[in-house]
Amino acid sequence: MRNNQARFGGQAHPGAVPQQDPPSPGLAYVVPTEFVELPSRGIFYPDGHPLQNQETIEIKFMTAKDEDILSSTALIKKGLVIDRLLGNLIIDSAIDPKDLLIGDRNAIMIAARISSYGSHYEVGIGCPQCLREVEYAFDLKKTNLNEDFFNEEFLKSNKVEFNSSLRAFEILLPTSEKTVSVKMLTGYSEKNPNNEGEDEESTVTTTLSSFIVAVEQNTDPITVQQFIENMPASDSRYLRKLYPQLMPDIDLKQEFICEKCGDKRDLEVPLTSAFFWPE
Repeated sequence: MRNNQARFGGQAHPGAVPQQDPPSPGLAYVVPTEFVELPSRGIFYPDGHPLQNQETIEIKFMTAKDEDILSSTALIKKGLVIDRLLGNLIIDSAIDPKDLLIGDRNAIMIAARISSYGSHYEVGIGCPQCLREVEYAFDLKKTNLNEDFFNEEFLKSNKVEFNSSLRAFEILLPTSEKTVSVKMLTGYSEKNPNNEGEDEESTVTTTLSSFIVAVEQNTDPITVQQFIENMPASDSRYLRKLYPQLMPDIDLKQEFICEKCGDKRDLEVPLTSAFFWPE
């Protein structure tokens, strides 16, 4: 409350009740928030990270201002749309979106999409059988968490162990019988497939280099790279097939039935531009 005498230099009437300032124009609106379950459960984050051993993360609902980010031509060209959007949605400002594991990033994006536009996701998809494109509706609420990395029987049968000090999985390769340590990819690890100057002939070794951090517990980058380049093809294929099953992520496979030919199979839900811009 303010005193009118102080404001205008006059005398206040005896017994007068001081007046409150009128409310500021506009509507006060608190943006709702929600907690999103992290596929990683926070176990792969290093010491000191805000999400270490945290099973959830708090995000706010998308707003019209966030839609500005999605439609920003400048951000799209620079490949910064997702990072900028995540930065706006995550409540804890100490969390860098690029530090998030890819699976955790995916979980946040799906939750944000559901709370903003609903779980009904209709998109054009090419039938693998008849090759015709059909409009198909997926339910994003039917997504599941990939939790193979918590399944002790799965890990044992594939000769995989978790190294808590490195926050990485140690995998015994079948041909070379060498043990490699693999980390979980973060936003920093994601590469733009359209990067100019990228050597198309080194796609496999580049992929392996993105997640192999040690060979026989030797973390020297030169030693690791030399092993990757000389790794038996059978080991390379084995590792590239096993690695996605170890990643804490959202399982986006859902049943697809083609209305044209009746083909029925599980397909990965395609994340196109319609994901955040439903008609």
